[in-house]
Amino acid sequence: MSEKTKKALLTLVKGSVSAGLIYFLLTRIDLSEFIINLRQFPFWMFIPITIAFCATVFVAGWRWKIFIAPFGKISYLKLVRMYFVGYFFNNFLPSGVGGDVVRGYMAGKEIDNMAGAYSSVIAERIAGMVATIFISIIALPFAPFRKITTIATIVLNVVLWGGLSLFLLLRTENAVEKILSFIPWGFGEKAAKFIVMLRSYRHNTGLLVKGFVLSVIYQALIISILVITSIVAGAKLPLSVYYLTVPLVWVISLLPISLNALGVRESSFAYFFELFGESAGKGFLVSLSFFAFSIIAGIIGGIIFALWNNARKRKP
Repeated sequence: MSEKTKKALLTLVKGSVSAGLIYFLLTRIDLSEFIINLRQFPFWMFIPITIAFCATVFVAGWRWKIFIAPFGKISYLKLVRMYFVGYFFNNFLPSGVGGDVVRGYMAGKEIDNMAGAYSSVIAERIAGMVATIFISIIALPFAPFRKITTIATIVLNVVLWGGLSLFLLLRTENAVEKILSFIPWGFGEKAAKFIVMLRSYRHNTGLLVKGFVLSVIYQALIISILVITSIVAGAKLPLSVYYLTVPLVWVISLLPISLNALGVRESSFAYFFELFGESAGKGFLVSLSFFAFSIIAGIIGGIIFALWNNARKRKP
């Protein structure tokens, strides 16, 4: 079986999972209530919320500028544009990491350092995940107690913070090089070089602190936009519930079982809304709204990518 066929089959399986989860969710929620909520949603509010969502990319670009600084210089606005391009490929490629690959490539071309560019992308993604889980542990004491969210939040924080600490503190370069040296065609050597670059951040505590603080701000802004969307949709959950459960939704959405987390994300929102006393249909509506925000950001990124591609082709 060719590689192209394998990818097509994998995409088909993921698409089937997404469709199956959406269908299952539609059979679980009260469709009449969902339609009423959809009709009552003030769609004029969709425009300012979408603008606010797109504005968070400027914070994300600032964070990326901090993490890429050790490897080369790129203007802040270029990084912001690349981030929008990342949204485009995340939404329109059958892989949730496609955008990271493309913007890492674009940044690598800009600074002539592919390994450094991809290291910065991975570093800021890790910072974002750790910051998101950090927000959940801060919100935990203020949210209504639910056993499953309490256990999940504590376990995720222990695993992520523990794993990150070990990665940064332990000297593993030699062991990594020996393990990866068995990979043929030079891939092992390249992977070892990439990991060494990624670990080089541990020598710059100031950079890590700045990157983490910006990650907390960025993730908190995203959650706040979801809070506003939920309020507009008529949900009446305590604020602490959003800052506790949305990070858990992001972690669950990382499971590579569907197309760009479609279906997984919606089911997770519906589950947590219902768990804390709100209707699953409103969770579904909020999740679809968030998906629409990211689609619009992706369209902006597609336009930017088309202009960049045309400019690149015109260069001699």
